[in-house]
Amino acid sequence: MSEPSTPTEQQQQQQPGFNAVLGPAVLEIDQAILSVQKSQANLGKEIERLVAELELFTDIAEPPKLQPCLEKLFDAKNRLSSTNKLLARTNERVERIQSELKQIQK
Repeated sequence: MSEPSTPTEQQQQQQPGFNAVLGPAVLEIDQAILSVQKSQANLGKEIERLVAELELFTDIAEPPKLQPCLEKLFDAKNRLSSTNKLLARTNERVERIQSELKQIQK
């Protein structure tokens, strides 16, 4: 083969090689982009549907009162904390007694 004489001829000879290598990758990326766009459109429609459905609930439903639940949770947290402290002290005492028993048995 003869060497291409102009840059345009060089580009034309290199182009089929680039197309063979990059063509499938570009097509795959294009398909992935189209798939993402379709998914985003579907997600947008679903969000709009859910917003419309939630708007119906805001008109008919009274929001729950959270303060009593928060007070119960706070009380439960305090009791759990107290119980954990009591268990830790009890565990320390048991370990101390076990240590003393081992010393007595020796």
